[in-house]
Amino acid sequence: MKFLRSETIHESKLLLKLAGPIIVGQLGQNLIQLADTLMVGHLGPVALGASAFAGSVYIVFLIFGLGMLAPMTAMFARALGQEDHPRGGILLRHSLLIAGGIGSIITGILFALLPHLHIFGQTPEVLAAGSEFYKVLTWSILPALIYQAYKQFADGLGRTKVAMYVMLVGVLLNIVGNYLLINGYHGFPKLGLVGAAYASLGARTFMMFAMVFYVHAHPQFKKYLVNPWIHSFDKQMLKNMIRLGIPNGFTFFFEVGAFASCAVMMGWFGAVPLAAHQIALSLASTSFMVTLGIGIASSIRVGFELGRGDYKLARHAGFTAIKLGGAYMGLCGLGFLAFRHWFPTFYTNDVDVIAWAAQFFVVVALFEIFDGVQAVAIGALRGMSDTQWPSVIAFFAYWIMGLPGGYLLAFHLGVGPIGIWIGLLIGLIFASILLTYRFHRLSKRFIA
Repeated sequence: MKFLRSETIHESKLLLKLAGPIIVGQLGQNLIQLADTLMVGHLGPVALGASAFAGSVYIVFLIFGLGMLAPMTAMFARALGQEDHPRGGILLRHSLLIAGGIGSIITGILFALLPHLHIFGQTPEVLAAGSEFYKVLTWSILPALIYQAYKQFADGLGRTKVAMYVMLVGVLLNIVGNYLLINGYHGFPKLGLVGAAYASLGARTFMMFAMVFYVHAHPQFKKYLVNPWIHSFDKQMLKNMIRLGIPNGFTFFFEVGAFASCAVMMGWFGAVPLAAHQIALSLASTSFMVTLGIGIASSIRVGFELGRGDYKLARHAGFTAIKLGGAYMGLCGLGFLAFRHWFPTFYTNDVDVIAWAAQFFVVVALFEIFDGVQAVAIGALRGMSDTQWPSVIAFFAYWIMGLPGGYLLAFHLGVGPIGIWIGLLIGLIFASILLTYRFHRLSKRFIA
């Protein structure tokens, strides 16, 4: 028992050492959206609701692309565990091809969708304000995915601080850009809501170029980039990466798509509940970024140990990470419950928006622990190159149980807007149980 306890403490330290910079980087990614929400909030509920609507449509497609690239982190880690350094560079080259291809496709889809945004049933004022914001934001898809490919290369090799520093500078640039372009200070044009989109585009473009320069210029990556950069592609490797990436992309899509669909449904109740929804979601997403960092660390640890052939330790690393994620999010849930009337005041002085947000935070407090467990379990499974079943589980949990349940509660059983959040809670409960069980069965099979 003492041995198991010491092993758990040791593994927790390894996970947190890996996860720390990743968490800062993930928080930075979310802080770009959080800064937009905070700095747009003073423009009023319509602008806040418009950014929530446009951002929700945009983020679903971005997340699919990020999900396609996510399994690469574990592949880089496994190559490191096998001490096959040149393979890391080859994997990077192939992941960039995927990032460029899927980024171009997503950008085309988003622009094709632009004239048809009215199908989501938003109020005319929200639709009018959100369309231009959406258009500018769409251009940031490709730089965001190229940055992500390089980030996962560095993360998978254990160089997690690289992307952290790049992201922090990107966040600062985004905040400064928001300040100048939303308000028109110091001779810059006063663009209002659209200014936030331009600031985000500028920050993500900077992050892409900074990451490309760092990886190719720093000596620590030279042993991975030994092959000529212009090199023939391995069709089988590319096929395997896409085979892993597409289901994982759909896993991300199903979860984030469910949250985005909830934002659309919330808009049917009007701009005030939608603005409150955006406030609750932005804070919940910020807490989630820490868990997502733990999930990425679990993917790296599980992938690395599998590369070394230590299946028992890979299982131990996964379950330790799941426990850490659940415990952290449980504490966050208590914080949201205790300060549910205070947190919304960071965004707005509108008493109706604050009242609705406080109600939503009651449900957020309940679902935090389940959200943490499912996020880390997905990461652990990704470390085992298991992406197909998690996508099936995500579809069932969110689109068969969660969304229909929320719709029925909100619109047919008289619960109102909070019913949509209860539906999300239902989906997360199913996802956390099924994904954890999947990791248990699969990791047990590895060591049987």
